[in-house]
Amino acid sequence: MDKLQILGIVQFIAVPVLLVIALAVRFAGNSKPLNIVNYANVKDTTALHRWAGNRLLILPIAFAAAGVLSLKDPALALPLLGATVWLVIGLCIYLAIGSRKFEGTH
Repeated sequence: MDKLQILGIVQFIAVPVLLVIALAVRFAGNSKPLNIVNYANVKDTTALHRWAGNRLLILPIAFAAAGVLSLKDPALALPLLGATVWLVIGLCIYLAIGSRKFEGTH
């Protein structure tokens, strides 16, 4: 087994973890799982969690696709891992900015 193929396996291992996180946020209800959100200003936490959880489902899909491609072509493993890390960072920024549309008066 090539050392780069191990990165593909690591990406596959991350898929169920990311899926559980996305579903936990999606069905969080009125709890406060997102630390990037100022919940004092959010008027509908359930809608916010539904919106954020749906966007977080992008991550397990991306990691699964990157894992498949990394196992088929090990030369792509490192660039795909870098791309998925940038996707995580970008999605966190998107969630932080997008959560503002749920702010309002109670």
